[in-house]
Amino acid sequence: MPYTNCSTRIVSLRDLDLPEQASDDDYRRIYQEYTARPDPNAALLRDAIESIKHGLAPPVAFPTETVYGLGADATNEPAISGIFAAKGRPSDNPLIVHVSSVAHLERLTGEPLPKIYRSLTQKFWPGPLTILLGIPKDSVFAKNVHPAQSTIGFRIPSSKYARFFIAATDRPIAGPSANSSGKPSPTTARHVLDDLQGKITFILDGGPCDVGVESTVVDGLHDPPLILRPGGVSQSELVAHGTAVGNSFAHTAIGYKRHGTTPTSSTASSLPSIDPSSDPAHPNYEADTNGAPRAPGMKYRHYSPEGRLILFSEKAVSAGKVRSKLDEIIQQSGDVPCEEGINVLKVGIISCHWAAFAGLPVSPSKTNDVHPQLENSFYAPMTSVATYAGLDNGSNIKSRVTLYNIHVGSEITSLAHSLFGVLRLFDDLECAVILAETVKRASSSAASSPTLDIGSDVQRGRVRDIEDAVIDRIEKAAAERVD
Repeated sequence: MPYTNCSTRIVSLRDLDLPEQASDDDYRRIYQEYTARPDPNAALLRDAIESIKHGLAPPVAFPTETVYGLGADATNEPAISGIFAAKGRPSDNPLIVHVSSVAHLERLTGEPLPKIYRSLTQKFWPGPLTILLGIPKDSVFAKNVHPAQSTIGFRIPSSKYARFFIAATDRPIAGPSANSSGKPSPTTARHVLDDLQGKITFILDGGPCDVGVESTVVDGLHDPPLILRPGGVSQSELVAHGTAVGNSFAHTAIGYKRHGTTPTSSTASSLPSIDPSSDPAHPNYEADTNGAPRAPGMKYRHYSPEGRLILFSEKAVSAGKVRSKLDEIIQQSGDVPCEEGINVLKVGIISCHWAAFAGLPVSPSKTNDVHPQLENSFYAPMTSVATYAGLDNGSNIKSRVTLYNIHVGSEITSLAHSLFGVLRLFDDLECAVILAETVKRASSSAASSPTLDIGSDVQRGRVRDIEDAVIDRIEKAAAERVD
């Protein structure tokens, strides 16, 4: 059972003068000097670190460059149980363990880093890459970190705040995203507070996350190496690295099921892919032999906002199905909030390529239609507000529809960075429905981007893998798809 009625406090890490690169000992020295001050924030930080070191639940939320994590000592089984309880996370979903350095990792495992990973981690660590290692012979790690698995995922985050937190605790930190299970991942301390207030005691605030999607999970122990979850490091980067150093990462393949349509032959990548759903010669790498997911995010629906997220294919948009779907929703809107006989329906629109408000006939919004949550939002400059004339739904009750259109732009990196934050803003705006385009593959969008070198296979591969990561997240967040 999760802890309840916790006094959840936000502890600023931005008050510390942290170097971007420092040794574990340097970060621990900075921690000792800072917490020796007679300062309320320093006292809270000390309490948060001590709660980890002594295995006191509940877990502590901390920033990384990807999303905020929910951290506990990966060697302490009761503390890890606190993560699952606070999130409502399925017990067979494995956790990624965060360490502060390769030396820290080798001290914990009692083994040198396998040769296949040495050059890889030199290039991509610290950073958004998780590697799978076999469970050490005399493992110190809690069994519920790796439920029903023979491997554990490890990562060194590039965020100086994350590495400082890990070094200060001097513990391996198991850290899934710091949100209620199934909800959009948090990219600010405020997002964590919205989800977990009363369930955890400390949130370490390092400001907004830079990447916005989680780390790539790669299994280099498999031949060929497999990407089990798309994220911040692309397949093309792994292949290019393996080619340069002459190891098996030159043949890195996809070990997860891709969503959506593939690029056309003119832009399709020659990078290897293992599609478990279509190639009977290969086993299904998404799950271990016992059916448990081999990496976080592979099995369960994730990232879902409170509102009903509906995805529309490009064909559906062209056929006018956005308007017909919205009209259908209005017809069925008897259960939305009602004011003076009028159903008040709020709809969010994520716009990348399609026209503002998905081409719907709209009227400029009145001032009182603008939600106060929007005024101070990071997304306010890219948000437009309008109204859509609701239909008579067959009764005496009519509908007033307020549309919030957030134009994140056509660059896939912009959508990757903004997706979770936009979904959470629509929750704040009380949007019952969210309309979004399916992500366009590079075959139709990369050629028109002035920032991409189309002649670069690595760059095309990088774009494709970011697409994979975003498509994976948005498809898992969606309640419905209209083709």
